[in-house]
Amino acid sequence: MDHADYIAISHNYAIYARALDEKRFGYLEQVFAPTAALHYEVSGHVFDCTGAEAANAFSRFLDLCYWTNHVIANPMIEVHGKSAHGSARVIATHLQRLPEGTMTRWEVRGSYHDTFAMTPVGWRIVRRHCVCVDSIGEFRSEGVERFPALAWTQATALA
Repeated sequence: MDHADYIAISHNYAIYARALDEKRFGYLEQVFAPTAALHYEVSGHVFDCTGAEAANAFSRFLDLCYWTNHVIANPMIEVHGKSAHGSARVIATHLQRLPEGTMTRWEVRGSYHDTFAMTPVGWRIVRRHCVCVDSIGEFRSEGVERFPALAWTQATALA
C-alpha cells in the first residue's frame, strides 16, 4: 500500500469529524461520493442517506446539539488498487441544551465500516455501515434548543 493512500484515507476520517463537530457540513463533499450509500444504526436511531444527502441529513440531526465531539481511532485500512476498505472505532459525545440552560449528554460508542473508491477528486467513501450499540444518556429530538451554527465558539476562531 502506498503511504499517500493511507494518509489520504485516514485524513478522510478527520475531515468527517471536523465537518460534524464544527457544523461545517459542506466538508462532507470531501468525505462521501455523491452516490455513496450510508447506513447508520446508532443506539436505536436508524437512518440511511446518500453522500449527496449527507450534509442535510446530519445538519437536521446535529442542529439539536450545542456541542459534539467525534473521537475516531486510527483506522484499519486495506487498499486494493482503486478501492479500499476501512474501519475505525468512534466515541461520539453530544451535548444538548434544554431551554432553561441545563445540558444533557448522549455518548455513543461504535464503529465505522467503509468502502472507499479512488475518484477523480481523491479517495471518497462509497459505502458506510455505522454501528453504535453502546450508549450513555439519551438523544432528545424535541424539547431542546436548536443550534444550526456553532454555539460554543466563534467560527472565525477555528482555522
